[in-house]
Amino acid sequence: MPSLAQVIYDGLVQLAGVRSRRAGALWEQAWDLAWRRLSGPVETTIHGRRVVVNAGYSYPAFSRRWPTYNDPLVELVHQARQAKGSPVTLVDVGAAVGDTVLLVLERCPSAVGTVHCVEGDDEFFGYLTRNLGGTPGVALHHALLSDAEGDEARLVRVHKGTASAQGTDRTAATTLDSVLALAGGPSVDVLKIDTDGFDGKVLAGAVRLLAEHRPAVLFEWAPRVYDATGQDRHRPFEVVSAAGYRWLVWFDKYGAFSHVEDGYRPKPVDVLAELCVSDRAPGPDWHYDVVALHEGSAIDPTEMAALTYARGSRPVR
Repeated sequence: MPSLAQVIYDGLVQLAGVRSRRAGALWEQAWDLAWRRLSGPVETTIHGRRVVVNAGYSYPAFSRRWPTYNDPLVELVHQARQAKGSPVTLVDVGAAVGDTVLLVLERCPSAVGTVHCVEGDDEFFGYLTRNLGGTPGVALHHALLSDAEGDEARLVRVHKGTASAQGTDRTAATTLDSVLALAGGPSVDVLKIDTDGFDGKVLAGAVRLLAEHRPAVLFEWAPRVYDATGQDRHRPFEVVSAAGYRWLVWFDKYGAFSHVEDGYRPKPVDVLAELCVSDRAPGPDWHYDVVALHEGSAIDPTEMAALTYARGSRPVR
């Protein structure tokens, strides 16, 4: 017999696609209450595969509620495959339970040859191993990343779906350059980072990767979480700019195109940061996903912004 947590979780995920404003508001209240009270592992389906997650893990519900949620990543992988002319190598930092791998396998299966998943949270890495361990072409790396070898604030659960480096004690940390060197120094085409405020630090620990391989980069830029982790809101832009990255293609938290910038400019970043942390933001926990393309990249920023492939590959659920 399914556990109570399993029944409630399944029901909320199925109801996540409600479209009316009133029903949506009620669903969000129910979801908020449930993730605070549910615990333990549950089964769910993510991008066509049955997996195990912690009760309250938000991705299956959010991707159903907002189908455009990860369109920028799908489009970037597709565009990288088109530019290269062969399947790409993807590095997924903040891999959590494996949803990024399952996303690209469903939406652009012929585009990816190899994936390196990096996850620092012990619980999430356990689910990641259970869900993707032994999958051909997928390598799993259990590591907390930073800008240098040493230690960092321990990851703590901000809510059931994410872990952020906001702990009061310290734990061992390494760099992405070191992790990839131990993995044999693969040539990387796409780098995706979602580390709840540490994206700038992760990029600063990947300067060799950025210089040698110039991968297309997608990182999350969430000023509230950057502030909570004591990180510089400008650091990810400074790192990629110093590495020769020119185009910045911005998408909102729901995956919709926002705007394009030709080069990093601090003032517009300051304006958007203040919007994100103010009560005038377009929605709760307002943030952006940013695609950074090297000045020598063959990916067209206009094609990236249009999201044509991503819209066409979105399955009907």
